[in-house]
Amino acid sequence: MEEKGYKRAIAIFKYSDSEPNEVFTSILHAFILPMALWTEMFSSPLLVVGSILCGLFQGWAVLWDGRLAMRAHAVKIACLIAVATVLNYTIEGMLHGSNVGWLLVLVFAIWNIIRVEKQKTYEELKKKYTNG
Repeated sequence: MEEKGYKRAIAIFKYSDSEPNEVFTSILHAFILPMALWTEMFSSPLLVVGSILCGLFQGWAVLWDGRLAMRAHAVKIACLIAVATVLNYTIEGMLHGSNVGWLLVLVFAIWNIIRVEKQKTYEELKKKYTNG
């Protein structure tokens, strides 16, 4: 019998590909976050620049390069930007209302690390035991 409800949600998040989320995160970091920070917090120019660079790098890593090793670097950097964003909004007292959505971005950034690292480990083990 096919899993449903909560068990199906767990299976989807545990085994689905993270590439669509990586692309989404790259768009958020390269374009949406800089605009939000620029209009809401002039005290974060370094985060604005870091976010743009991170988003562009992650987009390149997943859409042009495609290697798991490069994607693994990109998702880790994206997670750092997501943590910095949440911390910045918290410190400024602005992590409420629609800005709580940046917590969701952080959750997906963490999930991207888990999925890419799992996939990377699986591919390394597969290569080791099929060529071995």
